[in-house]
Amino acid sequence: GFPQAIEAVFPETEIQQCIIHQIRNTTKFVSYKELNPLMADLKRVYSAPTEEIALAELESFDEKWSGQYPKIAQSWKDNWANLSTYFKYPEAVRRLIYTRNAI
Repeated sequence: GFPQAIEAVFPETEIQQCIIHQIRNTTKFVSYKELNPLMADLKRVYSAPTEEIALAELESFDEKWSGQYPKIAQSWKDNWANLSTYFKYPEAVRRLIYTRNAI
């Protein structure tokens, strides 16, 4: 409901959901033994240089991990519109806006 509430008052606002919170939510049920390799593959998605590459990496992630963890890639796809806003900005700005933790 947060994005809809903001957009109702400020229709031109671009929403950027926190990548860190998305990661935490999608990996909290991952086996500890598989966490590091899964995170390495997921990092290719959110650290990609362009949105197009990020989407390709998300598809690769989905193909590799959907058998064990089908909801992870699906969650990223479902929230992609609000997770990918930072790709519109230069690299120097992205690190400032892909997480709300600084706010």
